[in-house]
Amino acid sequence: MSEQELKEIFKELEEQGFEPMLCDTPIPCFDNEVMCGSAADIGDIVKKIGLMPAELLAWEPGFVMKARGDSMKDADILEGDLVRIEVTNQFHDGDIVLARIDGEYILKSYCEDDDGTPWLVPQNENYDAFPLTEQQDVWLIGVARGIMRQAPRINYRSCKKLINKAKEKRQEAAEIPQLRVSQTIREIAPTITIARQWYAVFRKMMDLEVVKRWDYDAFCMMVKEELPNNKHLPTRLELQRMAVGSFAKSVVFWSENDAPVKGKRFETYKMLAIKTGELLEK
Repeated sequence: MSEQELKEIFKELEEQGFEPMLCDTPIPCFDNEVMCGSAADIGDIVKKIGLMPAELLAWEPGFVMKARGDSMKDADILEGDLVRIEVTNQFHDGDIVLARIDGEYILKSYCEDDDGTPWLVPQNENYDAFPLTEQQDVWLIGVARGIMRQAPRINYRSCKKLINKAKEKRQEAAEIPQLRVSQTIREIAPTITIARQWYAVFRKMMDLEVVKRWDYDAFCMMVKEELPNNKHLPTRLELQRMAVGSFAKSVVFWSENDAPVKGKRFETYKMLAIKTGELLEK
């Protein structure tokens, strides 16, 4: 993937409310797992170097370890999650800490009781909290600052079921009666003041599969047949000029920030598209 393609993907994600971050900062990943139920040895050999967004690495030094067990499930740390640890000697009540106790490593919440005694507290009612005492060899290594989780793989049959459901809906949409399409064109026509405004109608009809994808000629012919004497008949050239930026996408993704028209003109196009959908689907 080129840098420009990546920038375009980031831009689209940001327009839809996401916050993408580039994984560009190397951090060590240890081979051993840290227990969320009982302890395990961390080891000292770095298995590999991973990349993470620099924005998530404000604390240094740090590393990533894989969680195991279910004692922290109520803190949304699940088996197999990669937990980013910031190495520090400052701990506060409620911090999720990585501790070494008598040579074994464990991930728990840190909290001091009314007497000032520090406790490690699991986030699962099936496990008991326990105090840290002077008789133990205790080293609080760091605080959990982030969690990475592998995306789940969805069952094939579940996907097929959803695909078939979507196909049924699309089939229903494609079967909008021609009479309703004709009525929609006639009802929308009085609100059209320039030929290129028909693009809003065309785009919504394409979304609903009333017209084939980017078949401008068929749409223009459809309008002309219904309104042969209309002063603002659409043309292929006028429609094509509007299919840029967010207007090249489905109506639900139209954004004024990336539209070929702004302000009241944008609102007019959006209104025409929404009205078209309402008339076709009523």
